[in-house]
Order: sequence, then C-alpha cells, then structure tokens
Amino acid sequence: MADDVFVDVRHDYGPIGRVLDATARFFAICAGVTLTAMAVLSLVSVVGRAAFSYPILGDYELVQLFSAIAVSMSLPFCQMVRGHVIVDFFTTHCSAKFNKFLDLCANLLLAIGAFTFAWRMVLGTIDIIKTGDASMLLDLPTWYGYVPMVASFFLLGCTALYSAWEDFTGERK
Repeated sequence: MADDVFVDVRHDYGPIGRVLDATARFFAICAGVTLTAMAVLSLVSVVGRAAFSYPILGDYELVQLFSAIAVSMSLPFCQMVRGHVIVDFFTTHCSAKFNKFLDLCANLLLAIGAFTFAWRMVLGTIDIIKTGDASMLLDLPTWYGYVPMVASFFLLGCTALYSAWEDFTGERK
C-alpha cells in the first residue's frame, strides 16, 4: 500500500535508498504543486472566459504540459513505496519466493523501460532544441516540458533498480 508523502514511515533503506526516497518525495511534492498550479490556471481561465469573455491565452497548451510533467514526476515516488498496481490474479496461490522473483523481473523491466524513455527523451529534446519547436499560441519552446520528464524517468529507473535490489537481497519484507 502506498504511503503518504509527508507521513514519516520508517523504512530500513540504506544510504542509496534514503537519497532515492527523499528525491522521489521531492518530485512527488513538485508534481502536487504543478497540479495545483494547473487547477488554478484552469479555474482562472474558465472564470475569465465566462465572466469577462477573456480566457487565459494558451491555457490548453499549459494544461497539457503541466499534466505530462506532473504524471512523470509522480512515478518515482509510486515505485519507491511500491504503489503501482499489481495484478496477481494468476499468482495468488503461488509461493512467496516465486512472487518475489516475479517482482524482481517486473522491477528490472520497469528500470529498462524507464531508462530507455529517459534516453530517447534526451535525444528528442536535443532534436527539438535544434529545430526550435514551440507551442502554437504561446510560442513556448517544447523542450521546456521535456527536461523535468527526463529527470523523472531517470529517477524512476533508479528507484526500480533499487526495488529490484531489495527484492534480490531480501532487504524489503
């Protein structure tokens, strides 16, 4: 079950785990701030549109950007607290050792996927910077949104590797 960001739950993390946990919590808090900013932006734009016929220019572009950033920044914390959805319909009656092995494999696959996403997003960011791609209404450079997402996917890969290590060594009960 996932822990709240601000709840002080004692985990027996090693030094690497403590750094990853603190960083993932920081990213999750940033995601919450981003979602709050997005909600305020939407509210102001809707009120401006309804009351004054003057919405915020580019509000859809900003909501799209903020949504992508917030979702990606939430993933490392979710992995760190083992909060991802697990479908155990077929493995309910399997041994704990077999389920730990499956968790280890899933964490390794997630790490590979996250690092691959981060790598490809870095290449995409470089390409977007070269071409000067920007949003239509605000002329906001597209790569601005990629930077926090690259960091988030890299952190997700690190937390997934740490989770795999915990499964392999039996550090996490």
